[in-house]
Amino acid sequence: MTLSEWHQTQKRFFDDTAHEYGANFEQDNPYFRFVIDHYVDAIRCEAGEKILEIGASGGRFTVPLLDRGCKVTGVDLSAKSFEHLERQVASHPHRGNLRLIEDDASSFSRLEDRDFDAVVGAHILHHVEDIRKVLAQALGRLRPGGRAVFLEPNPWNPQWYVHMTIHPRKSWRVEKGFLRMWPGAVRRMFLESGFSECRVCAFGCFPPFILNNIPGSRALERLIERCGPVSRLLTLNIFSARKA
Repeated sequence: MTLSEWHQTQKRFFDDTAHEYGANFEQDNPYFRFVIDHYVDAIRCEAGEKILEIGASGGRFTVPLLDRGCKVTGVDLSAKSFEHLERQVASHPHRGNLRLIEDDASSFSRLEDRDFDAVVGAHILHHVEDIRKVLAQALGRLRPGGRAVFLEPNPWNPQWYVHMTIHPRKSWRVEKGFLRMWPGAVRRMFLESGFSECRVCAFGCFPPFILNNIPGSRALERLIERCGPVSRLLTLNIFSARKA
């Protein structure tokens, strides 16, 4: 597998930080449960469905799919991140439903299946070099009527620029693809790649430390999310698309 300079940068970063994955991505908190509920609800996954997860990494979004009885094929460039995921699911009752493949999502040279019910990914499209190539590959791996669901940060929200700049474990060198995630532009990429439809749903307002520590903040957030003019500035976008 020959990787471009862009992908080599991404792979090096996730390989180098794989040993910190658990500390970087704590899952047992109100903020993550809030995000995963939106993500999994958008996927509408059912037990026994075949799910292709692009950018599975250390498994933060993989385990909730296994919890729901899905048959998950996880693809990632970072084999070291997979080592953390393997430890996470070693005793999971549905471990047999998980297959891991080190591969590049823009080519899928090691993945043969073309009958997935859904192709999904969380915080991954802004890490790929050519979004259209990845979306075209995703489309080609779906059965007719299959769906694609991707969760991404919303560049309309100013919190992300502060987060990317001051967070000790973030780097604009790695995260620069975030600046291409304008919702209208990404929706057009889905349609230009051959998907028959693509909807964008924005959600989230407060950063993790508020939702995790201030009682009642989620109720206030729900009120803000219903404010039409404010919705463009919410923190996260879910892109939900379908193959004809």
